[in-house]
Amino acid sequence: MNLLVLLCLIACCIVGAFGIQCYICNSITHPECENDYEKFLRNCPVKSFGGRKAVPPIGCRKYRQTANQETSLVRECAYLGEDVEGKSNKGSIGVSRVMSQCSDRPACNSAISTGAVALLVVPFLLLIGN
Repeated sequence: MNLLVLLCLIACCIVGAFGIQCYICNSITHPECENDYEKFLRNCPVKSFGGRKAVPPIGCRKYRQTANQETSLVRECAYLGEDVEGKSNKGSIGVSRVMSQCSDRPACNSAISTGAVALLVVPFLLLIGN
């Protein structure tokens, strides 16, 4: 019984995530990325880039980019940065981008907290353990 209680308490203290899901598409290759993007919901993988290894996703990103008078919408997983809405930046001649990044809304960060699950399971385990 004491082991069960100890395991339940440890489970309550663990805070983690099972995964982040984002819409992943580009309107140039998939025009439906603009408005009918529900089918592009995917699990975000851990990635390695820029000398960093095993970088976990932190949220989702969406940006509208104009280059050479062609505008596209890109939806992807975010690995760096912070939550922003409508951040505008310009690149080389004729290139501009308006970006939003989020980690606090559905399909932005649909992770389920193990701590929340544990809080639901602990009372049940304590009841059946008695």
